[in-house]
Amino acid sequence: MVGAGLAGVTTAYELAALGAQVQVFERGGSVAEQASFASSALLSPAVPALPAELPPAPLLFRLRRWRARGQAGEASAQLAALSQLSLARTAALRQELGLEDEATQGLLLALPDAKRAAAVEGHLEAWKALGLSIDLIDATEARRREPGLNPEAPLQAALAVVNGGTGNARLFAQQLRQQARRLGVTFRFHSTVRAVSSDGTGLTLRHDHTPPTEAPTRGAEREPGDTVPQLPGVQDERFDAVVLCNGLGAAALAGQRLPLAALQEITVTAPLRLLEAHPDLGPKAAWADPARGLTVTRIGQRVRVTGGLAVTRPQHRQAPTTAEFETLHRGLQHWFPGSVLHQQVQQGSSRRAVVPDGLPLLGAGGRPGLWLNLSPGGSGWGQACGAAQALARQIMGESALLELSALSPQRLA
Repeated sequence: MVGAGLAGVTTAYELAALGAQVQVFERGGSVAEQASFASSALLSPAVPALPAELPPAPLLFRLRRWRARGQAGEASAQLAALSQLSLARTAALRQELGLEDEATQGLLLALPDAKRAAAVEGHLEAWKALGLSIDLIDATEARRREPGLNPEAPLQAALAVVNGGTGNARLFAQQLRQQARRLGVTFRFHSTVRAVSSDGTGLTLRHDHTPPTEAPTRGAEREPGDTVPQLPGVQDERFDAVVLCNGLGAAALAGQRLPLAALQEITVTAPLRLLEAHPDLGPKAAWADPARGLTVTRIGQRVRVTGGLAVTRPQHRQAPTTAEFETLHRGLQHWFPGSVLHQQVQQGSSRRAVVPDGLPLLGAGGRPGLWLNLSPGGSGWGQACGAAQALARQIMGESALLELSALSPQRLA
Protein backbone atom coordinates (compact mmCIF):
# COMPACT_ATOMS: atom_id res chain seq x y z
CA MET A 1 0.00 0.00 0.00
CA VAL A 2 1.25 3.50 -0.80
CA GLY A 3 -0.38 6.07 1.48
CA ALA A 4 -1.76 5.68 5.01
CA GLY A 5 -4.71 8.00 4.79
CA LEU A 6 -8.23 6.70 5.27
CA ALA A 7 -8.18 4.95 1.87
CA GLY A 8 -4.86 3.25 2.63
CA VAL A 9 -5.77 2.08 6.12
CA THR A 10 -9.19 0.73 5.14
CA THR A 11 -7.81 -1.08 2.08
CA ALA A 12 -4.94 -2.54 4.10
CA TYR A 13 -7.38 -3.87 6.67
CA GLU A 14 -9.68 -5.42 4.06
CA LEU A 15 -6.77 -7.09 2.25
CA ALA A 16 -5.38 -8.50 5.49
CA ALA A 17 -8.83 -9.77 6.47
CA LEU A 18 -8.84 -11.75 3.20
CA GLY A 19 -5.45 -13.29 3.99
CA ALA A 20 -2.97 -11.00 2.24
CA GLN A 21 0.37 -9.95 3.72
CA VAL A 22 0.32 -6.16 3.65
CA GLN A 23 2.90 -3.42 4.11
CA VAL A 24 1.87 0.23 4.13
CA PHE A 25 4.35 2.91 3.07
CA GLU A 26 3.63 6.43 4.29
CA ARG A 27 5.83 9.51 3.88
CA GLY A 28 4.38 11.08 7.05
CA GLY A 29 4.72 10.00 10.65
CA SER A 30 1.27 8.51 11.29
CA VAL A 31 -2.02 7.65 9.64
CA ALA A 32 -4.49 10.20 8.31
CA GLU A 33 -2.14 13.19 8.52
CA GLN A 34 -2.96 14.76 5.15
CA ALA A 35 -6.38 14.98 3.43
CA SER A 36 -7.98 12.78 6.11
CA PHE A 37 -6.66 14.83 9.01
CA ALA A 38 -9.35 17.53 9.26
CA SER A 39 -11.93 16.39 6.76
CA SER A 40 -15.53 17.58 6.88
CA ALA A 41 -16.62 14.61 9.07
CA LEU A 42 -19.55 14.22 6.69
CA LEU A 43 -20.58 10.60 6.17
CA SER A 44 -23.16 10.45 3.43
CA PRO A 45 -24.29 8.53 0.38
CA ALA A 46 -23.15 10.12 -2.85
CA VAL A 47 -25.79 12.65 -3.89
CA PRO A 48 -25.15 14.01 -7.43
CA ALA A 49 -24.37 17.71 -7.25
CA LEU A 50 -26.39 20.23 -9.19
CA PRO A 51 -24.29 22.19 -11.75
CA ALA A 52 -24.61 25.41 -9.74
CA GLU A 53 -23.03 23.67 -6.74
CA LEU A 54 -19.81 22.61 -8.48
CA PRO A 55 -16.67 24.28 -7.11
CA PRO A 56 -14.75 26.83 -9.21
CA ALA A 57 -11.97 25.35 -11.32
CA PRO A 58 -9.43 26.24 -14.05
CA LEU A 59 -10.89 26.57 -17.56
CA LEU A 60 -9.44 23.31 -18.92
CA PHE A 61 -10.75 21.35 -15.96
CA ARG A 62 -14.22 22.92 -16.37
CA LEU A 63 -14.21 21.95 -20.06
CA ARG A 64 -13.32 18.36 -19.22
CA ARG A 65 -15.97 18.35 -16.48
CA TRP A 66 -18.60 19.56 -18.95
CA ARG A 67 -17.66 16.84 -21.44
CA ALA A 68 -17.86 14.17 -18.73
CA ARG A 69 -21.46 15.06 -17.90
CA GLY A 70 -22.69 13.15 -20.96
CA GLN A 71 -21.24 9.88 -19.65
CA ALA A 72 -22.46 10.17 -16.08
CA GLY A 73 -25.52 7.88 -16.18
CA GLU A 74 -24.04 4.45 -15.49
CA ALA A 75 -21.28 5.92 -13.34
CA SER A 76 -23.80 7.70 -11.11
CA ALA A 77 -25.67 4.45 -10.53
CA GLN A 78 -22.47 2.59 -9.64
CA LEU A 79 -21.31 5.41 -7.36
CA ALA A 80 -24.65 5.43 -5.54
CA ALA A 81 -24.44 1.66 -5.06
CA LEU A 82 -20.85 1.97 -3.84
CA SER A 83 -21.77 4.61 -1.28
CA GLN A 84 -24.64 2.49 0.05
CA LEU A 85 -22.29 -0.48 0.38
CA SER A 86 -19.77 1.78 2.09
CA LEU A 87 -22.16 3.08 4.72
CA ALA A 88 -23.21 -0.47 5.51
CA ARG A 89 -19.57 -1.58 5.76
CA THR A 90 -18.71 1.37 8.00
CA ALA A 91 -21.55 0.45 10.36
CA ALA A 92 -20.45 -3.20 10.35
CA LEU A 93 -16.84 -2.34 11.20
CA ARG A 94 -17.96 -0.07 14.01
CA GLN A 95 -20.03 -2.86 15.51
CA GLU A 96 -17.73 -5.82 14.89
CA LEU A 97 -14.52 -4.10 16.00
CA GLY A 98 -15.94 -1.79 18.64
CA LEU A 99 -14.80 1.37 16.86
CA GLU A 100 -15.88 4.67 18.38
CA ASP A 101 -15.46 7.64 16.05
CA GLU A 102 -17.90 10.16 17.54
CA ALA A 103 -20.59 9.23 15.03
CA THR A 104 -24.00 10.89 14.78
CA GLN A 105 -26.95 10.16 12.50
CA GLY A 106 -28.73 12.76 10.39
CA LEU A 107 -28.00 14.96 7.38
CA LEU A 108 -30.07 17.89 6.15
CA LEU A 109 -29.38 20.03 3.07
CA ALA A 110 -30.67 23.59 3.34
CA LEU A 111 -33.04 25.04 0.73
CA PRO A 112 -33.24 28.70 1.77
CA ASP A 113 -35.89 29.89 -0.71
CA ALA A 114 -38.78 28.66 -2.85
CA LYS A 115 -36.69 28.76 -6.03
CA ARG A 116 -34.15 26.29 -4.69
CA ALA A 117 -36.85 24.09 -3.22
CA ALA A 118 -38.62 23.93 -6.58
CA ALA A 119 -35.36 23.21 -8.40
CA VAL A 120 -34.68 20.01 -6.46
CA GLU A 121 -38.17 18.57 -6.82
CA GLY A 122 -37.37 17.47 -10.36
CA HIS A 123 -34.37 15.50 -9.12
CA LEU A 124 -36.12 13.49 -6.41
CA GLU A 125 -37.31 10.75 -8.74
CA ALA A 126 -33.90 10.51 -10.40
CA TRP A 127 -32.22 10.15 -7.02
CA LYS A 128 -34.78 7.53 -6.03
CA ALA A 129 -34.01 5.61 -9.24
CA LEU A 130 -30.37 5.49 -8.12
CA GLY A 131 -31.42 3.84 -4.88
CA LEU A 132 -30.94 6.99 -2.78
CA SER A 133 -33.43 7.74 -0.01
CA ILE A 134 -33.85 11.52 0.09
CA ASP A 135 -36.94 13.25 1.45
CA LEU A 136 -38.06 16.82 0.88
CA ILE A 137 -39.20 18.23 4.22
CA ASP A 138 -40.58 21.64 5.11
CA ALA A 139 -38.83 24.22 7.25
CA THR A 140 -40.84 23.33 10.36
CA GLU A 141 -39.73 19.71 10.23
CA ALA A 142 -36.15 20.75 9.52
CA ARG A 143 -36.10 22.98 12.59
CA ARG A 144 -37.61 20.19 14.68
CA ARG A 145 -34.74 17.91 13.68
CA GLU A 146 -32.15 20.66 14.15
CA PRO A 147 -33.53 22.82 16.98
CA GLY A 148 -30.31 24.85 17.16
CA LEU A 149 -30.97 26.49 13.78
CA ASN A 150 -31.22 30.27 13.74
CA PRO A 151 -34.97 31.05 13.80
CA GLU A 152 -34.32 34.21 11.75
CA ALA A 153 -32.36 32.48 8.98
CA PRO A 154 -34.48 32.17 5.80
CA LEU A 155 -35.41 28.54 5.20
CA GLN A 156 -38.03 27.28 2.77
CA ALA A 157 -37.37 23.54 3.04
CA ALA A 158 -34.59 20.97 3.37
CA LEU A 159 -33.52 17.66 1.91
CA ALA A 160 -33.24 14.88 4.49
CA VAL A 161 -30.65 12.30 3.37
CA VAL A 162 -31.49 8.94 4.89
CA ASN A 163 -28.40 7.13 6.26
CA GLY A 164 -26.41 10.37 6.24
CA GLY A 165 -24.52 11.47 9.32
CA THR A 166 -21.09 12.31 10.67
CA GLY A 167 -17.95 10.57 11.88
CA ASN A 168 -14.40 11.47 12.81
CA ALA A 169 -12.44 10.08 9.86
CA ARG A 170 -9.03 10.42 11.49
CA LEU A 171 -10.15 8.74 14.71
CA PHE A 172 -11.72 5.95 12.66
CA ALA A 173 -8.46 5.47 10.72
CA GLN A 174 -6.37 5.40 13.91
CA GLN A 175 -8.54 2.72 15.50
CA LEU A 176 -8.75 0.64 12.33
CA ARG A 177 -4.97 0.77 12.05
CA GLN A 178 -4.72 -1.05 15.37
CA GLN A 179 -7.07 -3.74 14.08
CA ALA A 180 -5.02 -4.02 10.88
CA ARG A 181 -1.83 -4.48 12.90
CA ARG A 182 -3.47 -7.38 14.75
CA LEU A 183 -4.00 -9.00 11.34
CA GLY A 184 -0.30 -8.64 10.54
CA VAL A 185 -0.23 -5.37 8.60
CA THR A 186 3.04 -3.47 9.01
CA PHE A 187 3.33 0.29 8.66
CA ARG A 188 6.47 1.98 7.38
CA PHE A 189 6.24 5.64 8.21
CA HIS A 190 8.64 8.34 6.98
CA SER A 191 9.00 6.20 3.83
CA THR A 192 8.68 7.88 0.45
CA VAL A 193 7.91 5.71 -2.57
CA ARG A 194 9.90 7.03 -5.53
CA ALA A 195 8.91 4.63 -8.32
CA VAL A 196 6.97 1.49 -9.16
CA SER A 197 8.23 -0.69 -12.03
CA SER A 198 7.10 -3.98 -13.55
CA ASP A 199 8.91 -6.80 -15.32
CA GLY A 200 5.82 -8.89 -16.01
CA THR A 201 6.24 -11.23 -13.04
CA GLY A 202 5.80 -8.75 -10.21
CA LEU A 203 6.26 -5.15 -9.17
CA THR A 204 9.35 -3.48 -7.77
CA LEU A 205 8.73 -0.64 -5.37
CA ARG A 206 11.60 1.81 -4.87
CA HIS A 207 11.52 3.78 -1.63
CA ASP A 208 13.73 5.53 0.84
CA HIS A 209 13.60 6.51 4.47
CA THR A 210 12.79 10.22 4.78
CA PRO A 211 12.93 11.32 8.41
CA PRO A 212 11.02 14.47 9.35
CA THR A 213 12.83 17.75 8.95
CA GLU A 214 10.95 19.35 11.84
CA ALA A 215 9.05 18.33 14.93
CA PRO A 216 5.49 17.14 14.29
CA THR A 217 2.85 19.81 14.83
CA ARG A 218 -0.35 17.80 14.42
CA GLY A 219 -0.28 15.88 17.66
CA ALA A 220 0.11 12.50 15.94
CA GLU A 221 0.70 9.68 18.38
CA ARG A 222 3.77 7.46 18.19
CA GLU A 223 3.87 3.85 19.34
CA PRO A 224 6.89 1.56 19.87
CA GLY A 225 7.27 -0.89 17.02
CA ASP A 226 4.66 0.85 14.93
CA THR A 227 6.96 1.24 11.95
CA VAL A 228 9.49 -1.07 10.34
CA PRO A 229 13.07 0.27 10.64
CA GLN A 230 14.75 0.94 7.32
CA LEU A 231 18.30 1.19 6.10
CA PRO A 232 19.46 4.58 4.82
CA GLY A 233 19.42 5.19 1.11
CA VAL A 234 17.19 3.93 -1.68
CA GLN A 235 15.73 0.42 -1.28
CA ASP A 236 14.01 -1.84 -3.82
CA GLU A 237 11.41 -4.42 -2.78
CA ARG A 238 9.26 -6.76 -4.84
CA PHE A 239 5.55 -7.30 -4.34
CA ASP A 240 2.78 -9.22 -6.07
CA ALA A 241 0.59 -6.11 -6.08
CA VAL A 242 0.85 -2.43 -5.24
CA VAL A 243 -2.14 -0.26 -4.36
CA LEU A 244 -1.82 3.51 -4.76
CA CYS A 245 -3.84 5.40 -2.15
CA ASN A 246 -1.62 8.47 -2.05
CA GLY A 247 -3.88 11.03 -3.71
CA LEU A 248 -2.07 13.57 -5.85
CA GLY A 249 1.16 11.60 -5.50
CA ALA A 250 -0.33 8.72 -7.47
CA ALA A 251 0.13 10.49 -10.81
CA ALA A 252 3.90 9.94 -10.78
CA LEU A 253 3.57 6.21 -9.99
CA ALA A 254 0.48 5.09 -11.88
CA GLY A 255 1.99 4.14 -15.23
CA GLN A 256 -0.72 5.98 -17.11
CA ARG A 257 -1.66 9.59 -17.59
CA LEU A 258 -4.06 10.71 -14.88
CA PRO A 259 -5.71 14.13 -15.33
CA LEU A 260 -5.58 14.85 -11.62
CA ALA A 261 -6.34 18.22 -10.10
CA ALA A 262 -6.33 19.30 -6.46
CA LEU A 263 -9.61 19.88 -4.66
CA GLN A 264 -8.83 22.22 -1.80
CA GLU A 265 -11.03 22.76 1.23
CA ILE A 266 -10.65 24.58 4.51
CA THR A 267 -12.10 23.88 7.94
CA VAL A 268 -12.61 25.55 11.28
CA THR A 269 -13.23 23.44 14.37
CA ALA A 270 -14.31 24.79 17.75
CA PRO A 271 -15.67 23.43 21.05
CA LEU A 272 -19.44 23.43 21.37
CA ARG A 273 -20.79 26.02 23.80
CA LEU A 274 -22.57 24.19 26.63
CA LEU A 275 -25.28 26.19 28.40
CA GLU A 276 -28.00 24.68 30.57
CA ALA A 277 -30.38 27.45 29.57
CA HIS A 278 -29.81 26.71 25.87
CA PRO A 279 -29.32 22.94 25.50
CA ASP A 280 -29.89 22.94 21.72
CA LEU A 281 -26.96 25.10 20.65
CA GLY A 282 -25.15 23.87 17.56
CA PRO A 283 -26.02 21.05 15.15
CA LYS A 284 -27.24 17.67 16.31
CA ALA A 285 -25.62 15.95 13.33
CA ALA A 286 -24.82 17.30 9.83
CA TRP A 287 -26.16 20.42 8.13
CA ALA A 288 -25.13 21.33 4.59
CA ASP A 289 -25.69 24.61 2.78
CA PRO A 290 -25.01 24.01 -0.93
CA ALA A 291 -25.70 27.68 -1.75
CA ARG A 292 -22.81 28.77 0.48
CA GLY A 293 -20.71 25.70 -0.28
CA LEU A 294 -20.29 24.69 3.35
CA THR A 295 -21.17 21.92 5.78
CA VAL A 296 -21.57 22.14 9.55
CA THR A 297 -21.00 18.88 11.41
CA ARG A 298 -21.08 17.74 15.02
CA ILE A 299 -18.03 15.77 16.18
CA GLY A 300 -18.52 14.80 19.81
CA GLN A 301 -18.49 18.08 21.73
CA ARG A 302 -17.03 20.02 18.82
CA VAL A 303 -18.41 21.67 15.70
CA ARG A 304 -16.60 21.64 12.36
CA VAL A 305 -17.39 23.95 9.45
CA THR A 306 -16.00 22.98 6.05
CA GLY A 307 -16.02 25.04 2.87
CA GLY A 308 -13.88 27.07 0.54
CA LEU A 309 -13.94 24.31 -2.06
CA ALA A 310 -11.91 25.12 -5.16
CA VAL A 311 -10.17 23.07 -7.82
CA THR A 312 -6.57 24.05 -8.55
CA ARG A 313 -3.64 22.63 -10.48
CA PRO A 314 -1.78 19.90 -8.55
CA GLN A 315 1.39 21.98 -8.21
CA HIS A 316 -0.48 25.14 -7.19
CA ARG A 317 -0.30 25.71 -3.44
CA GLN A 318 -1.75 28.80 -1.86
CA ALA A 319 -2.31 29.29 1.84
CA PRO A 320 -5.94 30.07 2.79
CA THR A 321 -6.59 33.71 3.56
CA THR A 322 -8.09 35.17 6.70
CA ALA A 323 -11.10 36.26 4.66
CA GLU A 324 -11.75 32.66 3.57
CA PHE A 325 -11.81 31.43 7.15
CA GLU A 326 -14.04 34.34 8.13
CA THR A 327 -16.53 33.19 5.49
CA LEU A 328 -16.86 29.91 7.35
CA HIS A 329 -17.38 31.73 10.64
CA ARG A 330 -20.11 33.85 9.06
CA GLY A 331 -21.80 30.74 7.68
CA LEU A 332 -21.78 29.12 11.10
CA GLN A 333 -23.12 32.28 12.72
CA HIS A 334 -25.87 32.47 10.06
CA TRP A 335 -27.19 29.00 10.80
CA PHE A 336 -26.11 28.26 14.39
CA PRO A 337 -25.39 31.57 16.15
CA GLY A 338 -23.49 31.54 19.42
CA SER A 339 -22.94 27.79 19.27
CA VAL A 340 -19.14 27.56 19.71
CA LEU A 341 -16.29 28.98 21.74
CA HIS A 342 -14.51 31.12 19.16
CA GLN A 343 -11.47 31.64 21.40
CA GLN A 344 -10.50 27.97 20.88
CA VAL A 345 -10.89 27.68 17.12
CA GLN A 346 -8.57 25.42 15.12
CA GLN A 347 -8.09 26.13 11.42
CA GLY A 348 -7.10 23.60 8.80
CA SER A 349 -6.81 23.05 5.07
CA SER A 350 -6.34 20.01 2.86
CA ARG A 351 -5.94 19.04 -0.78
CA ARG A 352 -7.13 15.82 -2.34
CA ALA A 353 -6.99 14.37 -5.82
CA VAL A 354 -9.96 14.80 -8.15
CA VAL A 355 -10.57 14.04 -11.83
CA PRO A 356 -12.91 16.05 -14.09
CA ASP A 357 -15.89 13.71 -13.76
CA GLY A 358 -15.59 13.86 -9.97
CA LEU A 359 -15.74 10.06 -9.65
CA PRO A 360 -13.36 7.73 -7.80
CA LEU A 361 -10.47 5.98 -9.50
CA LEU A 362 -11.05 2.45 -8.24
CA GLY A 363 -9.52 -0.60 -9.87
CA ALA A 364 -6.61 -1.80 -11.99
CA GLY A 365 -3.97 0.76 -12.96
CA GLY A 366 -1.69 1.09 -15.96
CA ARG A 367 0.52 -1.94 -15.16
CA PRO A 368 -0.31 -5.55 -14.22
CA GLY A 369 -0.52 -5.82 -10.46
CA LEU A 370 -0.92 -2.06 -9.94
CA TRP A 371 -4.19 -0.85 -8.43
CA LEU A 372 -5.66 2.55 -7.55
CA ASN A 373 -7.95 3.63 -4.76
CA LEU A 374 -8.44 7.38 -5.14
CA SER A 375 -11.93 8.21 -3.89
CA PRO A 376 -12.76 11.92 -4.14
CA GLY A 377 -15.12 13.36 -1.57
CA GLY A 378 -18.36 15.20 -2.10
CA SER A 379 -19.98 12.91 0.43
CA GLY A 380 -17.18 13.33 2.93
CA TRP A 381 -15.61 9.95 3.63
CA GLY A 382 -18.80 8.07 2.83
CA GLN A 383 -17.19 5.99 0.06
CA ALA A 384 -14.02 4.92 1.89
CA CYS A 385 -14.98 1.63 3.52
CA GLY A 386 -16.99 0.35 0.57
CA ALA A 387 -14.28 1.24 -1.93
CA ALA A 388 -11.69 -0.56 0.20
CA GLN A 389 -13.81 -3.69 0.57
CA ALA A 390 -14.73 -3.86 -3.11
CA LEU A 391 -11.15 -3.28 -4.30
CA ALA A 392 -9.65 -5.78 -1.85
CA ARG A 393 -11.98 -8.50 -3.12
CA GLN A 394 -11.05 -7.64 -6.69
CA ILE A 395 -7.32 -7.84 -5.94
CA MET A 396 -7.70 -11.18 -4.12
CA GLY A 397 -9.81 -12.70 -6.90
CA GLU A 398 -12.97 -12.92 -4.80
CA SER A 399 -16.46 -12.58 -6.26
CA ALA A 400 -17.38 -8.96 -6.93
CA LEU A 401 -19.80 -7.22 -4.59
CA LEU A 402 -20.72 -4.58 -7.17
CA GLU A 403 -20.25 -3.68 -10.82
CA LEU A 404 -17.70 -0.85 -10.73
CA SER A 405 -16.38 -0.75 -14.27
CA ALA A 406 -17.54 2.85 -14.78
CA LEU A 407 -15.31 3.91 -11.86
CA SER A 408 -12.21 2.11 -13.14
CA PRO A 409 -9.07 4.12 -13.97
CA GLN A 410 -9.26 2.54 -17.43
CA ARG A 411 -12.08 4.92 -18.34
CA LEU A 412 -9.41 7.64 -18.60
CA ALA A 413 -7.19 5.68 -20.98
